[in-house]
This record gives sequence, structure tokens and C-alpha cells, in this order.
Amino acid sequence: MSFLDLRAAIDALRASGDLVEITEPVSARHEVGGVLAAASLLRVGARPRAVLFTDVDGKPVPVIGNVVYGREVLAMAMGVETEELVDRFADRVTAPIDPVMVDDAPLLEVTEQDVDLTKLLPVLTHYADDEGPYITTGMASLRNPATGVVERTICRMQLLGPDRISLGVVNPPMGDTYRQYGRDVEMPVAVVIGLEPLTFVSAALPAPPGAEKMAYAGGLRGEPVELVAAPLTGLPVPARAEFLLEGVLVPGEERADGPLGEVSGYSMVFSSIPTLQVRRVSHRRDPIYHALLPTGPDGDLINGLVVEATILPQLRRVYSFARGVTFVPSTFGMSLVAQVAPADKGRVRGLLYHLLSLERVKKVVVVSEDIDPTDPYQVEWAVVTRAQPDEDLVVIEGLFAHPIDPSYHPGQRGSRVGIDATGFERIGDRTSARVPVEAAARGKALWDRAAGRAGGAR
Repeated sequence: MSFLDLRAAIDALRASGDLVEITEPVSARHEVGGVLAAASLLRVGARPRAVLFTDVDGKPVPVIGNVVYGREVLAMAMGVETEELVDRFADRVTAPIDPVMVDDAPLLEVTEQDVDLTKLLPVLTHYADDEGPYITTGMASLRNPATGVVERTICRMQLLGPDRISLGVVNPPMGDTYRQYGRDVEMPVAVVIGLEPLTFVSAALPAPPGAEKMAYAGGLRGEPVELVAAPLTGLPVPARAEFLLEGVLVPGEERADGPLGEVSGYSMVFSSIPTLQVRRVSHRRDPIYHALLPTGPDGDLINGLVVEATILPQLRRVYSFARGVTFVPSTFGMSLVAQVAPADKGRVRGLLYHLLSLERVKKVVVVSEDIDPTDPYQVEWAVVTRAQPDEDLVVIEGLFAHPIDPSYHPGQRGSRVGIDATGFERIGDRTSARVPVEAAARGKALWDRAAGRAGGAR
């Protein structure tokens, strides 16, 4: 059984000891972000956890951050083992379950009489150079006037005033829909904040035209998502979210947006972003605000997992020698390591071109089965000992660059690089130097005991 809502996820994390609760007063300006940043910098041997703040700027709304601090959270939500998460995620996302409409919902328990987001929401200012406070977990929904399809996305939203937020709709399809229609007429929009992890992840998935992302969420959850009609706009939104902001995109009210520290680790400005005038606010009784530090673990993990799970079904169908792909942490899905069984060099080259054709991917390294794709030292060793740049390097120029990549050329064009580090036709009968498995296990046990005694002696 998946998490019913964000509250159920928090309860599960608390029960498993994976929630840190901070009761001391903290400020939404930089201090909450400082705690989340410190939690994100945990090194090997430390235990990452979610963080719940109960007193942010004296507002009666607690703040939860680092909810998806690791793959184990999504595995827990799906009821699977962490080791099988990518496979099960890929299976379920290709078997969507349509949402169901309900007449009433916890989301509509309270309606604010006066719209003043500055007083209600503990919106964070994350980084030193940020222009102001930003909502980074809001899922925006609007209806395409031509098709009737409800399009959804997670995007950055700057809090501009009591009833104004920017809406960073830059990616298709919602960005295209706004540019086609929203500059001339008021477009109704509904924003929800406070989704359980699988529904939140689904809003970040790439989707073909006409797809309902909440059906993807149903597939991942193994049960349908409950939707309720938003009272002002009529848009169907998750019934168990924490906050609902409804309003219209104001024609002609566009502005430069940012800087905001993005998932790429750089402060970025968008040149022209529409403004949402919020005309109605509903929320659950005793609501919880979901925060996400853009450079924290959540965004990086979600982006990387989405890329892996999207690629895996294609690899299974077309490249039988491919064993899987692993995204490199802190690259938000733009750098991948593909592991393959022995294959002809031309087929490996074909796999490289295929992976580099995917929109987000910028760099791919292909390694053989004896290399652990999650170990950066082994991957780098394979590159320097099994590849030659003049024959094993692929560069593709003039492709669309992802907007969060600050290095792209004018016109949002960029290049991509692939490295064949398998060495299938180079290494011959050379074998890598390895300690036998049994001896390695015995040696580690001896070392751990000896090192533990030495540590205790100090």
C-alpha cells in the first residue's frame, strides 16, 4: 500500500527513525535552507534523513524538507526493495492507472477569507543570491484550450506579493500552451503544494501530448490517485495535497525571473515568466508546507531516477547486451554510466548515440560488466585504461540544451559527449588485478575489527 498522502509519508519516516525534528525557531530566509544544505552534505557513513521544522518564522505551518533524501523512500512508498526500485519503477510507469474523481477532499477543509500568501506560507529564500522567496514544490495545472488536456508540471514560483507568484513554465507542453494562448487571455491555473512522494515524482516525469501525469502516479502507487475539482477553476487536482492556490495567468504581466539557485548548482535567471494572480486559497486543517532545496538530494535523485527509468524499457527492447544505466550523483540526470555485456564495437557505438539523443543527457560513459557503475573510481579507471580519445570518443554538436545547463550556446544549443570505456577490442586477454572474493571478505573483516580496536584505544 502506497502512502495515502504527505502526512502518511512523514509518519512512516518518523517510525523508521528517518526523520529529524527541529523545534527551535528558524527563519525561512536562509536558515531552513542552511539546515537542509547541511543535511545534504552528509558523507559516507552518515545517515541521510528528512527534516521537519515546527517553528518557521512563528507561522503555524510546519515545514518538511529532504523528503526524498534517498531511493529507499521511493522504494518504501512503492512497497519494493531499494535494489529493485529502477526495474519496478520502469515497469509501473508503463502501466498507468487512471485517477478517480471525488466530491469532497481534505484539501478543501479550509478556505482563506483573504488571500495573503506572505502571511500564510513559510516560503523559503534558499541561497544568498536568490532574488526572493521561491516555492519549489508546487505542481501547476492548466487546461489546454485546444485539446482540453490538463497539463501539469513542477516549476519554480517566486512569491511576489500577497496574491502574486511567478510561474516558471519554460518546458513543453505547458510552456508551449502558455506561449500560444496565455499571452492574450486569462488562463486559469491551479497550484498544489504538499504531495506524497510518488505523486510528486510523477509530476516531474516527461509525458507525451495528451497524457495525464496523475495516471503515472497511479501506476507507481498501484492504486488510483484521488482528484477533486478545484472550486474556482474546476481543474482536477490531488485531493490529499496540503495547499491549493487558484487564479489566472495575467495577460501581459511578464517579468524577468531570478536569480534562483537551481538544481544545476548555479543561480539562473529566466528572461520572461508569466505572473499568476492568486484569487482563492484552500488548504487542509493544520497544513504542512513541503520545501525542497534545489541543490539538495531530492531534485538530483528524482531527475536521475526519471532518466534511468525512462531509458530502461528502451534498452531492454533494442539493446539486449545493455545491463542497465546509472546516473552520476549531483548531475541531475545529465551524466550516465551504461553497463554492457561484450558486444561488437559498432553496437556499443549505436547505444552511445541513442543515449546521447535523449533530451536531458549530456555525457555517457559505457563500461563492461566487471566495472561497478556506481563507483566513480572504477569508472574513471576504465576510461583511462580502456579508451583512446581518437577512436572511443563521440561528440555530437548543435543539439537542444537543457535550460538548467548554464553553459549552453546562444539559441539554447549545446553538444554532448560519449566515451566507450569497455575496452572489448583493446584489452585482449589482459585481466584486471583483483583480490579473490573470499580473501577480500576475510581481509575486510580483519581490518574492521583491528581498526575498531585501534579507534577505541584512542
